Amino acid sequence: MARTLNHEGREIGTTTVAVIEDPRAGIEAAIEGARLADPILRLLDGRTFALTPDKHRLQDITDPHRLPPRQIQRVTLDNRRSLSDYANRFSTAASILIADYDAMTIAAHLDFHRSNQDDEEGILLPGACKHTATFKLLPSEEFQRWDAMEGDFHPQAEFAAFLEENSVDISMPEATVMVEISRDLEATVDQSFKSSVRLENGDRKFRFETDTRVANDVVVPREFFLNIPLYNGEPPVELRAAFRFRPTAQGLLLAFEWRRVEYQRRATFAEIAATAAEETGLPFFMGRTA
Repeated sequence: MARTLNHEGREIGTTTVAVIEDPRAGIEAAIEGARLADPILRLLDGRTFALTPDKHRLQDITDPHRLPPRQIQRVTLDNRRSLSDYANRFSTAASILIADYDAMTIAAHLDFHRSNQDDEEGILLPGACKHTATFKLLPSEEFQRWDAMEGDFHPQAEFAAFLEENSVDISMPEATVMVEISRDLEATVDQSFKSSVRLENGDRKFRFETDTRVANDVVVPREFFLNIPLYNGEPPVELRAAFRFRPTAQGLLLAFEWRRVEYQRRATFAEIAATAAEETGLPFFMGRTA
């Protein structure tokens, strides 16, 4: 309210006057409230500050023993070549490779701990261990097909069809021989299995007879060899397998079993890790991190 006076000093009326507040005061109040709600300020470089009550001044409360800012990245790669290329791009003197057979992974730890040979001050500071590139090995399609059939007995027709479909994977005997064996087995499905004879070279001769006593002999090798990759994207290796058979009232059942394939899988895994170490110049260790 504002009073209006005449020339004699007498009040002749009143006037309402609007008071306009400074808008900056409201903004400052909002900022002050936000500062009080979260007084800790953390910067990207790792420094930490606290807003103190004294006019909200910043006080440096950074941990003097903090690690320097590091890149945080977990990368999963699909093949060994990509792992090597990525490691070559980001590796340092502290980088290492760790090959874990149980997890089927080869991981490049690019910001691992510095070694005592590289530390000139004699103080071993821990690495950030936040930047890794991991290559997970997967079984090849060929190995998965054969491994799914291994160990179980199958009827003649099913086993013969599998041999013919995958004969290209067989290195010995020749693929054409295996196709002939599979077709001979298919031809004996409706005949009666009578006996088997072990030949001098260890192969088995199976004899089948029809109701009219017409004999049909099928010779199945004692063992055969595959030339297939164990892991996806890797070169093929030679695998050894042995034939197995079981006579039943319903007919002859056939199967095969691996021979020391697990040793080859471990050895091939170690070779892949060693190749990655050669391509990157990094030391590799068989094991796992905690």
